[in-house]
Amino acid sequence: MATPGMATADRFCLPRMAAAAAAASQLDNWDESGVVVSSPFTDTSTEVDDIADKHHHHVLMSGACAAGDQRAVDSSVVSEQRTGNQKIQRRLAQNREAARKSRVRKKAYIQQLESSRSKLMHLEQELQRARQQGIFIASGGSGDHGHSVGANGAVTFDLEYARWMDEHQRHMNDLRVALSAQMSDGELRVLVDGVMLHYDQVFRLKGFATKSDVFHVLSGMWMSPAERFFMWLGGFRSSELLKVLVSHLAPLTDQQLMGICNLQQSSQQAEDALSQGMEALQQALADTLASAATAVGAGAADNVTNYMGQMAIAMSKLTTLENFLRQADLLRQQTLQQMHRILTTRQAARALLVISDYFSRLRALSSLWLARPRD
Repeated sequence: MATPGMATADRFCLPRMAAAAAAASQLDNWDESGVVVSSPFTDTSTEVDDIADKHHHHVLMSGACAAGDQRAVDSSVVSEQRTGNQKIQRRLAQNREAARKSRVRKKAYIQQLESSRSKLMHLEQELQRARQQGIFIASGGSGDHGHSVGANGAVTFDLEYARWMDEHQRHMNDLRVALSAQMSDGELRVLVDGVMLHYDQVFRLKGFATKSDVFHVLSGMWMSPAERFFMWLGGFRSSELLKVLVSHLAPLTDQQLMGICNLQQSSQQAEDALSQGMEALQQALADTLASAATAVGAGAADNVTNYMGQMAIAMSKLTTLENFLRQADLLRQQTLQQMHRILTTRQAARALLVISDYFSRLRALSSLWLARPRD
């Protein structure tokens, strides 16, 4: 039995069912004809798909942008790393170059310290010997004022020469380091000029010492034994020193080689002339002293006056000896100056080091000889 509610439902449902059946029938017909069906249901599904597609496209675009941004960030990081690596490489190269120069300077300094130790030992021995000789001569005769003055002058010269040697060694150390460090010619020229002025100072010291005690300078007691073995008129032979330099300064230009050869030849001629003058002076002194001794041996009273006259002549000849020593030092000084003019600044620096090393080896040889074991 139908209730009023059911009748009402049927009244609303039956038309809907009839419409649905008609729509289904029409849909079947459209499917067979290939016509696209448009309905409220199909429109809703299409909008949902469009929204999904847009969301997927947005996700893809976001991912692409994010990937692009990541690639840009990665490229920036790589560029910064490359720039940082280049800076590090430059800094490492600079550090290596500074370390290399430091090692070169340290090596040269250590070598100089090792050679300076033996030199200082020798200087101390020579100074002690000079002090002992000075004290002995000064106390040998209290009434002989001339000998006392001469002894004091010799000791003073020895002390001044020792100070000069210390300063000279510092000049050589600076010159050696400058050459090892490839210092510019302008800076190197300042050091070379300083060494040349320092040589002028020792020649002035020898001039004062020659006036005070010419025999002390002539004997070379202020030098090492090996140096005295090669000495000539209170110093070195310029011609022999030039021979040593030529073999260490190669390569030289033809003009430089000719200049050195001419300088060596002129130095040799001047040395020969001074040597002949010294021989003549020695013979003249021997003849004068022999005449004075003969006069005393004769026993005549008048011969005493003759004896005193001959001794006065001998004393005057000793003044000539002082002149010979001064001329020899002048020759040595001019040879060094002329050598400086012929050579370039860098060659002159090397030449000064060669000269210094040559005499250093002579002093080292003397130290070894004095310290040799004796049976």
